[in-house]
Amino acid sequence: MNKNQNETDVWEVSETIDNAPLEPIPDAPAGLGEVPPKKHAPLQSDIRLRRMIAAALFAALAYLCVFVFRIRIGFLTFDFKDAVMTVGAFWLGPVAGVVTAAIVSLFEMISVSSTGPYGLLMNFASSAAFILPASILFRAFRTRRSAVFGLFASVFTMVAVMLPLNLLITPLYQHVERSVVADMIPGTLLPFNLVKGTMNAALTALLFQPVRQALHRVKILPPDEEPRRLPAWVIPAVAGVVAVASCLVCFLVLGGKFSLHR
Repeated sequence: MNKNQNETDVWEVSETIDNAPLEPIPDAPAGLGEVPPKKHAPLQSDIRLRRMIAAALFAALAYLCVFVFRIRIGFLTFDFKDAVMTVGAFWLGPVAGVVTAAIVSLFEMISVSSTGPYGLLMNFASSAAFILPASILFRAFRTRRSAVFGLFASVFTMVAVMLPLNLLITPLYQHVERSVVADMIPGTLLPFNLVKGTMNAALTALLFQPVRQALHRVKILPPDEEPRRLPAWVIPAVAGVVAVASCLVCFLVLGGKFSLHR
């Protein structure tokens, strides 16, 4: 029996321990009857603890992105926290991704944002709209193809959600007429959200496999049994090209500026 098979067996046992049938104990004292098997119970609790630690780590890394790398285009600002949270949601689930987005948005509001509750709402809506399509589609099929299609869906969902929200919310904290914001859609808001979504999708694709391997090593995920139909370098290479092209559009076409939070 090879190593991967052993890891798979351990994972399957840990997943089914909660529903394991009762086992009789020979020569048990009167009144004990049957008790559930205990020899694998610590493994299940250990996996849950590791998943909680992983969720906290993804939240911390996403919050760190707010400080390390920010791009400003006019009054609009974005970073790469959505990519980090989406990678976490792939492995920990859509609910964990949305909760992480809420926590990071709250901490961003009370620490670095100057837009108050308006910024909180916009940041959370943008992150949740990006995280949910990709993570739900991937969790349903568990393939690299579903992850790629999910990222395409995330980009378009985020754009579809944010443009109406910009019309509703931006006039409130920018103190401008709604018609002014509407005029900004084709030249600023639409390309900004497209570039933001594309860059986060590209970075998510770059982080996908390294994070997957790391979570396998610490036994948060079962062994990877999905057959590879493409060489391992194809998706990272394409994602890298897309990321570079998006950066060029952001800085050269939209006039974006790199900034660190001070």
